[in-house]
Amino acid sequence: MKQGSGLEFADYRPFSPGDDIRAIDWGVYARSRHILLKLFEEEEDLHVHLLLDCSFSMSWGAPAKFDSARQIVAGLAYLALANLDRSGITPLGPSPQAAWQPSRGRAKFLSLLRFLQGCNVSTGQFELSAAVSRWLATRPRRGMVIWVTDGWGADLEDLFLALDRLRYARHDIGVIQIRHADEARAGDLGEFEYQDIETGTSRVLVVDHAMAAAYEAEVAAYEARLKDYCHRHGIAHLQADAAESAIDILQRSLLKGGFVR
Repeated sequence: MKQGSGLEFADYRPFSPGDDIRAIDWGVYARSRHILLKLFEEEEDLHVHLLLDCSFSMSWGAPAKFDSARQIVAGLAYLALANLDRSGITPLGPSPQAAWQPSRGRAKFLSLLRFLQGCNVSTGQFELSAAVSRWLATRPRRGMVIWVTDGWGADLEDLFLALDRLRYARHDIGVIQIRHADEARAGDLGEFEYQDIETGTSRVLVVDHAMAAAYEAEVAAYEARLKDYCHRHGIAHLQADAAESAIDILQRSLLKGGFVR
Protein backbone atom coordinates (compact mmCIF):
# COMPACT_ATOMS: atom_id res chain seq x y z
CA MET A 1 0.00 0.00 0.00
CA LYS A 2 1.37 3.39 -0.88
CA GLN A 3 1.11 6.80 0.65
CA GLY A 4 -1.74 9.17 -0.16
CA SER A 5 -1.83 11.10 -3.42
CA GLY A 6 0.66 13.27 -5.24
CA LEU A 7 2.22 13.94 -8.62
CA GLU A 8 4.08 11.26 -10.51
CA PHE A 9 6.45 11.95 -13.44
CA ALA A 10 4.97 10.67 -16.71
CA ASP A 11 6.94 11.97 -19.74
CA TYR A 12 8.64 14.91 -21.49
CA ARG A 13 7.50 17.15 -24.33
CA PRO A 14 9.19 20.10 -26.10
CA PHE A 15 8.69 23.56 -24.64
CA SER A 16 6.21 25.83 -26.45
CA PRO A 17 5.66 29.59 -25.97
CA GLY A 18 3.19 30.14 -23.14
CA ASP A 19 4.18 27.01 -21.20
CA ASP A 20 4.95 27.32 -17.50
CA ILE A 21 8.73 27.69 -17.24
CA ARG A 22 8.62 26.06 -13.79
CA ALA A 23 8.05 22.73 -15.56
CA ILE A 24 11.28 22.97 -17.59
CA ASP A 25 13.81 20.26 -16.78
CA TRP A 26 16.91 22.43 -16.40
CA GLY A 27 19.09 19.36 -15.86
CA VAL A 28 18.23 18.08 -19.34
CA TYR A 29 18.82 21.57 -20.75
CA ALA A 30 22.26 21.76 -19.14
CA ARG A 31 23.26 18.42 -20.68
CA SER A 32 21.69 18.69 -24.13
CA ARG A 33 20.59 22.31 -24.68
CA HIS A 34 17.08 21.01 -25.41
CA ILE A 35 14.24 22.74 -23.56
CA LEU A 36 11.86 20.03 -22.40
CA LEU A 37 8.88 20.17 -20.06
CA LYS A 38 8.32 17.52 -17.42
CA LEU A 39 4.79 16.13 -17.59
CA PHE A 40 3.13 14.79 -14.47
CA GLU A 41 0.00 12.80 -13.82
CA GLU A 42 -1.86 12.84 -10.56
CA GLU A 43 -1.31 9.72 -8.54
CA GLU A 44 -4.61 8.46 -7.17
CA ASP A 45 -5.19 6.78 -3.86
CA LEU A 46 -4.73 3.03 -3.97
CA HIS A 47 -8.04 1.20 -3.88
CA VAL A 48 -7.79 -2.03 -1.89
CA HIS A 49 -10.66 -4.37 -2.70
CA LEU A 50 -11.06 -7.17 -0.17
CA LEU A 51 -13.14 -10.10 -1.42
CA LEU A 52 -14.54 -12.39 1.27
CA ASP A 53 -15.63 -15.91 0.30
CA CYS A 54 -19.04 -16.50 1.89
CA SER A 55 -19.77 -19.90 0.34
CA PHE A 56 -20.98 -22.54 2.76
CA SER A 57 -17.76 -24.55 2.52
CA MET A 58 -16.14 -21.72 4.51
CA SER A 59 -18.18 -22.83 7.55
CA TRP A 60 -16.31 -26.15 7.68
CA GLY A 61 -13.91 -27.09 10.46
CA ALA A 62 -13.13 -25.97 13.97
CA PRO A 63 -12.44 -23.12 14.03
CA ALA A 64 -14.54 -22.40 10.96
CA LYS A 65 -12.56 -21.14 7.99
CA PHE A 66 -14.96 -18.22 7.74
CA ASP A 67 -14.09 -16.94 11.23
CA SER A 68 -10.41 -16.91 10.33
CA ALA A 69 -11.16 -15.26 6.99
CA ARG A 70 -13.08 -12.42 8.62
CA GLN A 71 -10.24 -11.75 11.04
CA ILE A 72 -7.74 -11.63 8.18
CA VAL A 73 -9.95 -9.27 6.16
CA ALA A 74 -10.29 -7.02 9.22
CA GLY A 75 -6.51 -6.90 9.64
CA LEU A 76 -5.88 -6.13 5.97
CA ALA A 77 -8.57 -3.44 6.01
CA TYR A 78 -7.00 -1.81 9.06
CA LEU A 79 -3.60 -1.70 7.35
CA ALA A 80 -5.16 -0.03 4.32
CA LEU A 81 -7.23 2.47 6.32
CA ALA A 82 -4.27 3.41 8.51
CA ASN A 83 -2.23 4.09 5.38
CA LEU A 84 -4.97 6.39 4.02
CA ASP A 85 -5.74 4.04 1.13
CA ARG A 86 -9.35 3.41 0.21
CA SER A 87 -10.47 -0.02 1.37
CA GLY A 88 -13.71 -1.81 0.52
CA ILE A 89 -15.07 -5.28 1.34
CA THR A 90 -17.26 -7.38 -0.93
CA PRO A 91 -18.82 -10.63 0.36
CA LEU A 92 -19.00 -13.24 -2.42
CA GLY A 93 -21.56 -15.98 -2.03
CA PRO A 94 -24.71 -17.55 -3.45
CA SER A 95 -26.90 -15.00 -1.67
CA PRO A 96 -26.28 -11.28 -2.36
CA GLN A 97 -24.90 -9.33 0.60
CA ALA A 98 -24.27 -5.62 0.76
CA ALA A 99 -20.69 -4.47 0.21
CA TRP A 100 -18.64 -2.15 2.40
CA GLN A 101 -18.01 0.73 0.06
CA PRO A 102 -14.39 1.94 -0.28
CA SER A 103 -13.56 4.24 2.64
CA ARG A 104 -10.47 5.88 4.07
CA GLY A 105 -9.15 6.54 7.58
CA ARG A 106 -8.87 4.59 10.83
CA ALA A 107 -12.01 6.26 12.18
CA LYS A 108 -13.98 3.92 9.88
CA PHE A 109 -12.54 0.77 11.41
CA LEU A 110 -15.15 0.22 14.15
CA SER A 111 -18.04 0.37 11.72
CA LEU A 112 -16.09 -1.90 9.40
CA LEU A 113 -15.86 -4.49 12.18
CA ARG A 114 -19.62 -4.26 12.67
CA PHE A 115 -20.06 -4.84 8.96
CA LEU A 116 -17.89 -7.98 9.06
CA GLN A 117 -19.81 -9.25 12.08
CA GLY A 118 -22.97 -9.09 10.00
CA CYS A 119 -21.48 -11.10 7.13
CA ASN A 120 -22.30 -14.80 7.06
CA VAL A 121 -22.00 -17.87 4.90
CA SER A 122 -24.85 -18.89 2.62
CA THR A 123 -26.04 -22.24 1.33
CA GLY A 124 -26.85 -22.98 -2.27
CA GLN A 125 -25.21 -23.58 -5.65
CA PHE A 126 -22.37 -21.15 -6.10
CA GLU A 127 -19.80 -20.38 -8.78
CA LEU A 128 -16.81 -18.27 -7.80
CA SER A 129 -16.41 -17.08 -11.39
CA ALA A 130 -20.03 -15.88 -11.58
CA ALA A 131 -19.70 -13.99 -8.27
CA VAL A 132 -16.50 -12.30 -9.46
CA SER A 133 -18.19 -11.34 -12.72
CA ARG A 134 -21.06 -9.74 -10.80
CA TRP A 135 -18.58 -7.73 -8.75
CA LEU A 136 -16.64 -6.62 -11.84
CA ALA A 137 -19.94 -5.51 -13.42
CA THR A 138 -20.16 -2.83 -10.71
CA ARG A 139 -17.05 -1.29 -12.34
CA PRO A 140 -14.80 -1.10 -9.27
CA ARG A 141 -11.85 1.27 -9.49
CA ARG A 142 -8.77 -0.57 -10.65
CA GLY A 143 -6.47 -1.36 -7.75
CA MET A 144 -5.37 -4.20 -5.53
CA VAL A 145 -7.71 -7.15 -5.05
CA ILE A 146 -7.05 -9.46 -2.10
CA TRP A 147 -9.29 -12.50 -2.09
CA VAL A 148 -9.64 -14.52 1.12
CA THR A 149 -11.09 -17.89 0.14
CA ASP A 150 -10.73 -21.62 0.65
CA GLY A 151 -10.36 -21.94 -3.11
CA TRP A 152 -13.06 -24.58 -3.55
CA GLY A 153 -15.25 -23.68 -6.50
CA ALA A 154 -18.17 -25.36 -8.25
CA ASP A 155 -15.65 -27.56 -10.11
CA LEU A 156 -11.90 -27.81 -10.66
CA GLU A 157 -11.92 -24.96 -13.22
CA ASP A 158 -14.13 -22.46 -11.39
CA LEU A 159 -11.44 -20.73 -9.29
CA PHE A 160 -9.07 -20.36 -12.24
CA LEU A 161 -11.81 -18.84 -14.40
CA ALA A 162 -12.55 -16.34 -11.62
CA LEU A 163 -8.86 -15.41 -11.37
CA ASP A 164 -8.68 -15.04 -15.16
CA ARG A 165 -11.49 -12.49 -15.02
CA LEU A 166 -9.74 -10.49 -12.31
CA ARG A 167 -6.54 -10.51 -14.37
CA TYR A 168 -8.31 -9.37 -17.53
CA ALA A 169 -9.74 -6.45 -15.53
CA ARG A 170 -6.08 -5.49 -14.85
CA HIS A 171 -6.21 -5.62 -11.07
CA ASP A 172 -3.21 -6.50 -8.95
CA ILE A 173 -4.24 -9.71 -7.22
CA GLY A 174 -3.43 -11.54 -4.02
CA VAL A 175 -5.04 -14.76 -2.80
CA ILE A 176 -5.01 -15.89 0.81
CA GLN A 177 -6.18 -19.50 0.78
CA ILE A 178 -7.70 -20.61 4.09
CA ARG A 179 -7.85 -24.35 4.63
CA HIS A 180 -7.75 -27.09 7.25
CA ALA A 181 -5.10 -29.77 6.98
CA ASP A 182 -7.85 -32.41 7.30
CA GLU A 183 -9.30 -31.30 3.96
CA ALA A 184 -6.32 -32.82 2.16
CA ARG A 185 -6.85 -36.24 3.76
CA ALA A 186 -9.55 -38.79 3.00
CA GLY A 187 -10.03 -39.77 6.65
CA ASP A 188 -11.18 -43.15 7.91
CA LEU A 189 -11.77 -46.11 5.63
CA GLY A 190 -15.23 -47.63 5.33
CA GLU A 191 -18.69 -46.97 3.92
CA PHE A 192 -20.01 -43.44 4.50
CA GLU A 193 -22.77 -41.15 3.36
CA TYR A 194 -21.21 -37.91 2.18
CA GLN A 195 -23.14 -34.67 1.86
CA ASP A 196 -22.11 -31.77 -0.36
CA ILE A 197 -21.91 -28.94 2.16
CA GLU A 198 -23.08 -26.33 -0.37
CA THR A 199 -25.76 -28.15 -2.38
CA GLY A 200 -27.02 -30.55 0.30
CA THR A 201 -26.91 -33.53 -2.08
CA SER A 202 -25.84 -36.87 -0.55
CA ARG A 203 -23.96 -39.87 -1.88
CA VAL A 204 -22.88 -43.18 -0.34
CA LEU A 205 -19.24 -44.08 -0.96
CA VAL A 206 -16.99 -46.92 0.08
CA VAL A 207 -13.61 -45.44 0.96
CA ASP A 208 -10.81 -47.96 0.54
CA HIS A 209 -7.06 -47.44 0.32
CA ALA A 210 -7.18 -46.82 -3.43
CA MET A 211 -9.94 -44.24 -3.20
CA ALA A 212 -8.24 -42.47 -0.28
CA ALA A 213 -4.98 -42.29 -2.21
CA ALA A 214 -6.77 -40.99 -5.32
CA TYR A 215 -8.55 -38.30 -3.31
CA GLU A 216 -5.37 -37.10 -1.63
CA ALA A 217 -3.52 -37.06 -4.96
CA GLU A 218 -6.32 -35.00 -6.54
CA VAL A 219 -6.23 -32.42 -3.74
CA ALA A 220 -2.44 -32.17 -3.93
CA ALA A 221 -2.57 -31.74 -7.72
CA TYR A 222 -5.22 -29.00 -7.43
CA GLU A 223 -3.25 -27.04 -4.86
CA ALA A 224 -0.03 -27.43 -6.87
CA ARG A 225 -1.88 -26.14 -9.93
CA LEU A 226 -3.12 -23.10 -8.01
CA LYS A 227 0.38 -22.34 -6.73
CA ASP A 228 1.82 -22.64 -10.25
CA TYR A 229 -0.96 -20.51 -11.78
CA CYS A 230 -0.33 -17.72 -9.28
CA HIS A 231 3.43 -17.88 -9.84
CA ARG A 232 3.07 -17.71 -13.64
CA HIS A 233 0.70 -14.73 -13.54
CA GLY A 234 2.39 -12.70 -10.80
CA ILE A 235 -0.39 -13.28 -8.26
CA ALA A 236 0.61 -13.23 -4.60
CA HIS A 237 -0.54 -16.50 -3.03
CA LEU A 238 -0.43 -17.46 0.62
CA GLN A 239 -1.81 -20.71 1.98
CA ALA A 240 -2.81 -20.59 5.65
CA ASP A 241 -4.36 -23.01 8.11
CA ALA A 242 -7.59 -21.83 9.73
CA ALA A 243 -6.20 -22.91 13.10
CA GLU A 244 -3.30 -20.45 12.71
CA SER A 245 -3.76 -17.08 14.41
CA ALA A 246 -4.84 -14.25 12.15
CA ILE A 247 -1.94 -12.14 13.44
CA ASP A 248 0.57 -14.76 12.33
CA ILE A 249 -1.09 -15.03 8.92
CA LEU A 250 -0.99 -11.25 8.47
CA GLN A 251 2.68 -11.15 9.49
CA ARG A 252 3.45 -13.84 6.92
CA SER A 253 1.57 -11.88 4.27
CA LEU A 254 3.73 -8.84 5.04
CA LEU A 255 6.92 -10.88 4.83
CA LYS A 256 5.86 -12.66 1.63
CA GLY A 257 5.05 -9.43 -0.20
CA GLY A 258 2.40 -8.68 -2.79
CA PHE A 259 -0.46 -8.25 -0.32
CA VAL A 260 0.37 -4.79 1.01
CA ARG A 261 2.46 -1.94 -0.38
